[in-house]
Amino acid sequence: MNMSPAMKACIEACTTSHREVLHCITHCLHKGGSHAEPGHIGIMTDCAEICAASLNFMLRDSRHAPHLCRECAEICTQCAESCANHPDADDHMRQCAEACRRCAEACRAMAA
Repeated sequence: MNMSPAMKACIEACTTSHREVLHCITHCLHKGGSHAEPGHIGIMTDCAEICAASLNFMLRDSRHAPHLCRECAEICTQCAESCANHPDADDHMRQCAEACRRCAEACRAMAA
């Protein structure tokens, strides 16, 4: 498969975001309290899942990959906001937010 630079960048960004979000979910569940609020954990779980799905579609060179990447960008943006704007955001959450922002940007480019 001959991958475009945009697809290579998106695959890397989705992989990183997936890993960072899963790490952050575990971190937030251990911290408890507002970190483990269902809405916050829910958007992070959605984000990890859409990153993995988008990654798989791109690796298979599916014609549907751009559609998933468009949705991935939207969900990653929401996840980044949830982590970055959390009242008790810490380094784990800021790192997660940054990975999600980079993924959203790469996914938007891939979907274009």
